[in-house]
Amino acid sequence: MFKRYINYIIGNCDGILHMRECCAFQRIKELFDMSEPPQKKRKTILDFFRRKEKGKKETGTNMEEKRVPTQSHGTSQSVNSESGKNKATLLDKSSGFSNSGTDHASSIKKAQIPVGTQSTFVPSGTSGAGTSTAGTSVLGGTSVKPGTCRSDSQTSDYSDGDPTQEYSPDLFDSEFNDSQDPDIPDHKPSQKRDSSLWKGKSLATLNRKPGCMNPLPTLRSHSDHHVLFKVPYTYNTKYPPKPHPDQYVDKWDSHHVRIPCSHQSEFPWNNKIRRRWEIIESALRKPMPGPLELSEAICKYNTRLSEKNFQMLYHFCLDEMENSERRYFFDEILPKMIKLALNLPNLITQPIPLLKRERNKSITMSQEQIACLLANAFFCTFPRRNARGKSSEYFNYPTINFSSLYDGNPNYQTIKLEKLKCIFHYFKRVTTKMPTGVVTFKRQCVENFPKWQNLETKLTDIHVSAEGTIEDDGDGLLQVDFANKYMGGGVLGMGAVQEEIRFLICPEMIVTRLFTECLEKNESILMMGCERFSNYAGYAGKFKWSGDFVDKTERDDWGRLCTDVVAIDALIIREHSHQFKTGSVIRELNKAYSGFYVPTHHPGACVPLPAVCTGNWGCGAFGGDKRLKALIQIMAATMAKREVCYYTFDDKVLRDELSDIHTYLTKTNILGIGNILTLIEQYGKKISGSKKTQKSMNLFQYIPRVFDGTLENTDSEPDSPSIQLSDSLEMQHEHCMADEVMNDEQSNHGGHSKLQKSESIDYKANTP
Repeated sequence: MFKRYINYIIGNCDGILHMRECCAFQRIKELFDMSEPPQKKRKTILDFFRRKEKGKKETGTNMEEKRVPTQSHGTSQSVNSESGKNKATLLDKSSGFSNSGTDHASSIKKAQIPVGTQSTFVPSGTSGAGTSTAGTSVLGGTSVKPGTCRSDSQTSDYSDGDPTQEYSPDLFDSEFNDSQDPDIPDHKPSQKRDSSLWKGKSLATLNRKPGCMNPLPTLRSHSDHHVLFKVPYTYNTKYPPKPHPDQYVDKWDSHHVRIPCSHQSEFPWNNKIRRRWEIIESALRKPMPGPLELSEAICKYNTRLSEKNFQMLYHFCLDEMENSERRYFFDEILPKMIKLALNLPNLITQPIPLLKRERNKSITMSQEQIACLLANAFFCTFPRRNARGKSSEYFNYPTINFSSLYDGNPNYQTIKLEKLKCIFHYFKRVTTKMPTGVVTFKRQCVENFPKWQNLETKLTDIHVSAEGTIEDDGDGLLQVDFANKYMGGGVLGMGAVQEEIRFLICPEMIVTRLFTECLEKNESILMMGCERFSNYAGYAGKFKWSGDFVDKTERDDWGRLCTDVVAIDALIIREHSHQFKTGSVIRELNKAYSGFYVPTHHPGACVPLPAVCTGNWGCGAFGGDKRLKALIQIMAATMAKREVCYYTFDDKVLRDELSDIHTYLTKTNILGIGNILTLIEQYGKKISGSKKTQKSMNLFQYIPRVFDGTLENTDSEPDSPSIQLSDSLEMQHEHCMADEVMNDEQSNHGGHSKLQKSESIDYKANTP
């Protein structure tokens, strides 16, 4: 009887507790739904490496180098004063981040390195791969390449969910991929010198800005060009432009950026609905002596974030910075950043339009306005930009809040520490002296393209060099950003190749992620006037911030630096031979042309367009063939009436071959673009399914052999069947469209190939 009574009481208590829990859960769910849905983990190419590492155990020799557990910090001020000694000086008042870095045994922390990577821990007084040098990580290990790192979702429930990672090519999975391994360098190309060997046209004779500039029209705002400051405007080195209009105008819709200070941006707070901006102001105006207080403030208006999502930020501030520089940042720089961010209603006084797909539109804003927006990204204030589900409003846009940069394990994601150095240095510069120029971001959508297969146009002039880089040696030229279709790619994640590096040394480009929808196949983004603030060393997994950079580029009449960077995204290549198909080649031609083409430039104009400064676009992680991509860009630049400056990234063989094939096609055996496309397609058919031909003869070797009679049948012994990956949906569509066009053209020409011989006396008619 007593047991039955006890069970009855316990059952009633359980029922009451269950009812209360249900009510509380329902209330919490309602409030949470008003904010943002939870983050969903997304698979990336790095999941492959996690599968390989799963189940592997450390060997006996590795057990001696187990990672020392990181001590939890109660407050930001409880940091061991010795932990910051002999670190790289990151906030030197005179020259930005210092590059000094002396090892000391008492403060070395051994990193936990994923299986398959090597790490060398160097004790005090020794030198080696793990020694901290100028611009390198102070952790003892060698840098881990992106291909062997784990993603953020491995160590925390919060993942940045960057669509640039979700749609990354599965290039490292040998189980499914029979194509060539990606050629991703780990160093910055050699610096171009006066004695450097180059071929083609002299660099000094290429068309460039400001010499090749038509007079700019009067700067004004209209339906397709939004100017966020008062016009007319004359550039002033002392004062930035004044925002327009004087009073803040609110607009909360799907066609404009949802600004954090909008009156319609609401947030659940203590069972009530409050304006989100009020919570942001209250949180950021509290004292912040260290990174823990900073993270607590950000979490106040980001319910999806918690302390564990800031491990990278904690490590950077507490272990990478010395005590003096940490105090300088939190006492001097951070308060100015907060003031800049909270000045948003006074600096961004009109709605910022979204640069949506299939629409030509431009935005011109001051560098001060960009700094304000990036300061808000630093404090993660932009609403609705953390959710990455397919049903979320900004699924087709890249992330903008910096929360993904603060998250992760600092032991094997050291690349983020270098990125934070770039970001912190940028804010030190702009809070010390605000730039007064302006920047224009333009989305260009091209509808009408040349009939590539019918063209007989000869290729344009080129300058080709193995030494030099686009950002260092492309002054006044149209510089190419090897873009992801989501602007910036993995700049706020683990990516550190050409596009990400450019966005890090020129952080004003990051603001494009706020308002730019992913690119379509006929679109490009032109960024005019972005300033460079940093130097760098290394590449990919070995990228390092290496000091301050003072940009001395001339400005135009609008106050923009004469630095034009065009973002064009290449196809992801899963099977090497498929990129030579007509559909794929035409797609890449159209994409490059959409970035090089200027609608207002007329043939025969007295002022030529600046040359294109580019390199191995679409190669590396995207799997493109260097020779094919070089030829595609030269053909696109030819029809856009531009010359080409090509840097091969220290590839001297490619430099010589590109110069030789250009000479062959423009002088020895003059061929038009249409005939070159036919040769490319025939080469693709020849190497399709034949590894022997693919390895023994590249595209540039094939073209002359077609005409000089030395082309041999290398397919007499067919290779064994190999697994082929299906092309992406975009490539499949391009192939189908190209087949229809080819069938129509062949019916008009009696079904014969339109490859035409040159009238050159060197022509040896041995057509395929």
